[in-house]
Amino acid sequence: MARHLIRCVTMVLAMTVIASVPYSKAAGEETHNHHHGHDIGGLEFGASTGYVEREEGDGAIGMHLHVMKRLGDEGLSKGIAIGPATEVILGDHEHYTVMLSLSIYPWRGLALAVAPGIEWTAHESEWESRYATHLEMGYLFEVGRFDLGPTIGYSASDEDHYSLGIHAGIHL
Repeated sequence: MARHLIRCVTMVLAMTVIASVPYSKAAGEETHNHHHGHDIGGLEFGASTGYVEREEGDGAIGMHLHVMKRLGDEGLSKGIAIGPATEVILGDHEHYTVMLSLSIYPWRGLALAVAPGIEWTAHESEWESRYATHLEMGYLFEVGRFDLGPTIGYSASDEDHYSLGIHAGIHL
């Protein structure tokens, strides 16, 4: 279990360094950036994938998808986004969640999200549903219409889990 977590942390750190190289170059060339170089007023389609560690001690691969819209183009509303999201965890205990995500962008590429929703889990060929709250933090390196960066997350429900992964998004 610890080896899997160490591999995932190493992979996320390596991907973050790789992602930051073009960002550093683009940021140096950019003289007029609206918000790190791209228009954030439209929709953002994002996906995160990575390692999920469950409270029971087993690990799995997880994926999170979302569509977010900033509340405004100026002032405080520029740093807040809302939209639908979903999560899938594969493995021995399948897990699906549908959420409404609220993200706050308080400083540079830092993204904080809270997403209440309903989760469905398979237990011995029976599906159970329950309320879940997802919390996520990431740091996004933005280049043009794209962003990429590491994320960590926590889901509070009857079956808590933690996640460590990489986020990629496109702004339209």
